[in-house]
Amino acid sequence: MLPKTYDPKPVEEKRIALWESVEAPGAQTAKGSFVVVIPPPNVTGALHLGHALNLSIQDALVRWRRLQGARTVWVPGTDHGGIATQNVMEKSLKAAGETRMSLGRDEFVRRLRSWTEECRGTIRKQMKRLGAALDWERDAFTMDQDRARAVFAAFKALWEDGLVYRGERLVNWCVRCGTALSDIEVEREERKGRLWHIRYPEAGKGRDSGLVVATTRPETMLGDAAVAVHPDDARYRAIVGKRLTLPLVGREIPVVADAAVEAAFGTGAVKVTPAHDPDDFEIGGRHKLAAIKVIGPDGKMTAEAGAYAGLSREAARDKVVADLEAGGFLVKTEDHRHAVGVCYRCSTTIEPLLSEQWFVRMEELARPALAAIEKGDFRIFPANWEKPYIEWLRRLKDWCVSRQIWWGHRIPVWYCRTCYDERGAARRPDAKPQVGLEAPARCPVCGGRDFFQDPDVLDTWFSSALWPISVFGWPEETDDLKSFYPTDVLVTGYEILYLWVARMQMMGLRFRKSVPFRHALIHGIVRDKKGRKMSKSLGNVVDPLDMIPKYGADALRFSLLSQAHPGRDIPFAEDSLIGPRNFANKIWNATRFVLSNLPETPPAKPYAVSGGLELADRWIVGEFASMRRFLEEKIESYEIASAAGEIYGFLWDKFCDWHLELSKIRLQGEDPAAKETARGVLVCVLARTLRLLSPFMPFITEELLEALAPYVGRLSEEDLKEDSKSREEMSRVIEATSALRSLRAHLNVPPGRPIRVTAVGNGAAAESLKAQAPYLRFLAKIESLEFSVSGAKPAHSATAVACGLTFYVPLEGLIDLAKERARLEKELAKAESELQKIALKAENPEFLARAPEPEKALAHAARQSARDKKESLLRTLAELD
Repeated sequence: MLPKTYDPKPVEEKRIALWESVEAPGAQTAKGSFVVVIPPPNVTGALHLGHALNLSIQDALVRWRRLQGARTVWVPGTDHGGIATQNVMEKSLKAAGETRMSLGRDEFVRRLRSWTEECRGTIRKQMKRLGAALDWERDAFTMDQDRARAVFAAFKALWEDGLVYRGERLVNWCVRCGTALSDIEVEREERKGRLWHIRYPEAGKGRDSGLVVATTRPETMLGDAAVAVHPDDARYRAIVGKRLTLPLVGREIPVVADAAVEAAFGTGAVKVTPAHDPDDFEIGGRHKLAAIKVIGPDGKMTAEAGAYAGLSREAARDKVVADLEAGGFLVKTEDHRHAVGVCYRCSTTIEPLLSEQWFVRMEELARPALAAIEKGDFRIFPANWEKPYIEWLRRLKDWCVSRQIWWGHRIPVWYCRTCYDERGAARRPDAKPQVGLEAPARCPVCGGRDFFQDPDVLDTWFSSALWPISVFGWPEETDDLKSFYPTDVLVTGYEILYLWVARMQMMGLRFRKSVPFRHALIHGIVRDKKGRKMSKSLGNVVDPLDMIPKYGADALRFSLLSQAHPGRDIPFAEDSLIGPRNFANKIWNATRFVLSNLPETPPAKPYAVSGGLELADRWIVGEFASMRRFLEEKIESYEIASAAGEIYGFLWDKFCDWHLELSKIRLQGEDPAAKETARGVLVCVLARTLRLLSPFMPFITEELLEALAPYVGRLSEEDLKEDSKSREEMSRVIEATSALRSLRAHLNVPPGRPIRVTAVGNGAAAESLKAQAPYLRFLAKIESLEFSVSGAKPAHSATAVACGLTFYVPLEGLIDLAKERARLEKELAKAESELQKIALKAENPEFLARAPEPEKALAHAARQSARDKKESLLRTLAELD
């Protein structure tokens, strides 16, 4: 027999041990296959709630397909994390008084490998703790040898096809991380800044001549190469082609006309700094302007900045503004909110910097990916993400893949020391770098034998883009690759749709000529209950492993899954775990009740659903069939939250609250045949429902199914039919019972005290309820139930209306009318006071203007609930009067 109280801890420990001891669940051949590769979490520490959501969705899909008989393959793994992981290690070294430079590259990488191996072990344990049914023998790491072979093969192939090149381009530079970033690794933050209006005098004329330009970055003016205006801007037509004197520097620069200028922004005249702004870089290229670097990779002003050299860019800004004001060049300053690019890892303001980097040409790679989604070979759920995905592919620029860090796949390019200097710059026009895992034996150009490797590493997302093919053995033509590629679905957050999903599509199509996954299920971000992103600085981070001991892994999973509407963020609050924990207790107690009504020794022939079914049986079997069909449809379209809500409603409301209660009539009766029929339906429907629930809550369901297994018999597909007639009849029983129970509650009638009821009305509903009178008597605690076609309301009676019938309940002798009236009046006064307090907050203009939308919605719901309570009390008092 099951313990009286459900304790998740021993159940979860037992199940995890069992799952680890048996063969991988997807290892047997079955009906088709279902293949998923995990989005590999970075090896930078513990998993967070976002990982818990992502794993729970994948696990639910995998377990569901396994229920359907498919062979499932779910590949686990971790990502080396590049910049993020190196940052964590450098912080650790700093605390110990060391730096990566003091260690040297080889020792730094060795320590990182050792540390990340420990982190991988921790992450594996966390995934298992959550119940993730991964195929652990397939565990992969983006920096292991198999993935390294794939990275080299991809780089070499792209190089040979002319899609990889090295060139000087304007890149996004993080001065904190000391590396270049791709465009989609730059996040945009709205910040309060300033717009400085600066006069650039016309060369050879007075200080009041020339143009006024508006800029948010006055420190970069030291590298200005021109001022640009729109060619159609009549204000400046006469000055185009003339020259201006650059304030503080004295250098003469031209006025150029370019269509990229927004005439409505600022003064309509913009400074052009090709070395420090992407738009200016393009303008500079069109007008053959010099690119003058005045800010270096360390974020400090270079020698080109003259008197400002050595200052940080922030200090230089202050000094430049002060000097402009002192020189009479500063016309005015305005407050200005604008989007600022920041590093996606450390939030440092990005510096556009002219730098020699490695790039991948994207146009040829993007073309097949665009065709795949337009033809429907690849689909995104929800579909509203497809349009921005397509637009992004159409506007794609070349991908900067080199990173100036040590942790990652080192770029497999070698330079001959005779042909190249130490910076990788060619000494001769015919110099050619060599691609290989090891240094070449001889330089094909000069015959030299002394080589050095490019010091940069590849962007983390380069190896991640190969994940769906590399985990199955590519570039080798393995059996796994033939069997399991392409995969079925990728589950991931919308924040890496472009960083990762698009790149996997491009690489898969390039190297395998087919999409790496047919579907992408996009989920939202787990935020706090106020809708804010979780972060350590806000102190609102929730560790899933802190929640599991308090509520259980199943409760955490179900809480997240029941809110996992495709594409929507989840406002998470710890309170959301209470309902799922109570749900686990409910199904535990329901199973205990069923088992307690079964013989201690299981029968030789297990229980089955057979003939002789009464209304409650036909109804619950039909509702099970309806629920199962709904689950199949919703999970097929990845609407996991809707599926979770449906099975919750079936188990709690229909099975436990109604069918199980009605079964007690027969289980407590004297008819052996009726008792056996009730047992058969209870056991079979409960077991089948627990199986359907197991993808959502695997721990408790497996424990309960194990206890029920000796008793469970046949419930054939022929029996599993939706039954509209039984649903209609049972809905009347539920409606009438609910109305009478509500009346009892409003009048404070003790639960065990029976009532007398007269039902007045006629028609099909009356006949149906008359036929099910035993159900009504039992469920509503009725000692006397009479049906009448017509009749006046008896004196001192309360009224309930349901199914087109009026139910009269005499109150005399049932409650103390005067005492009950006094109680209700006291409750009404309290309810009115509560409503007034809630309304004051919900209608407060300041609250409405400043509160987040989720908080306003909660206040609105609380106000409506208080109103409903007041109206209910008024109705009950009217009944007494």
